Amino acid sequence: MKISMSQITTMPLPLVEDLPAFSRAGFAATELQIDKVNRFVATSSVEALIDMLATLKLKPTGAIGLAPSGPALLLARGSVFDEYLVSLRQQLELCRRIGIDQIGIGADASKWKQEDNWRTGAVSNILRAARIADDTGVRIGLEFMSLGAPIGPFILDTLAETREIVAEVDRDSVGYNIDLFHHYRSNGTVDELKTVRAVDVVGVHVTDVGPGDKPTLGDGDRVLPGKGVAPVIGYRDALIGAGYDGYWTLELLNESLWKLDPEETARLGLASMRAFAAASAQN
Repeated sequence: MKISMSQITTMPLPLVEDLPAFSRAGFAATELQIDKVNRFVATSSVEALIDMLATLKLKPTGAIGLAPSGPALLLARGSVFDEYLVSLRQQLELCRRIGIDQIGIGADASKWKQEDNWRTGAVSNILRAARIADDTGVRIGLEFMSLGAPIGPFILDTLAETREIVAEVDRDSVGYNIDLFHHYRSNGTVDELKTVRAVDVVGVHVTDVGPGDKPTLGDGDRVLPGKGVAPVIGYRDALIGAGYDGYWTLELLNESLWKLDPEETARLGLASMRAFAAASAQN
């Protein structure tokens, strides 16, 4: 199993602190967060980041796009979407320069919906974005997100809905990411994951979930795999059985981990991911 560590798991830290910690802990791959990358290159350069990754022997496996503050990939229209495309092209071009071939784009919040028949416009938007993805060679992983207010709900909050829209778009440069937290919270099942087309799965974010009623769960309830109540081993085996052979990226928005020394967080993360990879289905 190919294991990666997302910079989301050490969100408050700049990349000059968390990437060296990932390397020292033993990770060989990382998912970059575009905000952190932009802050670094604003005072340094893309070439310096490339050199840093090479020195640390960290392979950049993917990126997390900028979190929108308003209508974006799915719900922006007219000049607002034109402006969004400029930003998206910049993100994709940045990924290309770094050597990243995929980027995760989260679904828009439902509160930004201005029309009942939003899917038609969303498909049109994604097709325009796909042309930029084709130009840059960076694949878009659309990510459904299951969260309550005030952050959510989101226009795509289940795997089923996301699969439908990706199938309608029908472009090789557009697939979807599966985050195990969002899948669990949205009542996604192991059997559902058995039916995915592996070619459509751009990446998988690994996390477990603490106890609680699903509608009340938030990102802060993410815990290391094996420490929660989600059937993460069943999810893993279902996706492997479906043919998925990409990276499995640890992604937690857990403030208790954020408060630790980043190398300790990375060591805990690596141990949990190795156990996740090795666990039997009976565990």
